[in-house]
Amino acid sequence: GTAIASTTALTSGTYFAALKDATTSCESATRLSVTISVTDPGTPTLVTAGTQNFCLVNAPTFASVKFNQTNIVWYTALTGGTAIASTTALTSGTYFAALKD
Repeated sequence: GTAIASTTALTSGTYFAALKDATTSCESATRLSVTISVTDPGTPTLVTAGTQNFCLVNAPTFASVKFNQTNIVWYTALTGGTAIASTTALTSGTYFAALKD
């Protein structure tokens, strides 16, 4: 078979893994069969479409935003970015939510 670079994006399918000795560069004679399933859980949806307003006195957090799903992960950017803990204090701004599968 053909070696797959570690930077190659995974797709669903069956792959085979071998051990490679760092000193001798020899590979194991037997390969392990690994079945990969890559899924996309979709886009989160708000319980109420539009802007949700929060009062500072209530100390809202990112968990205060109401979604139809429970497995929400917050980020600082549309792609990449830094994950934001759901317990982080909510401030005015633009943030990005994704569903965690």
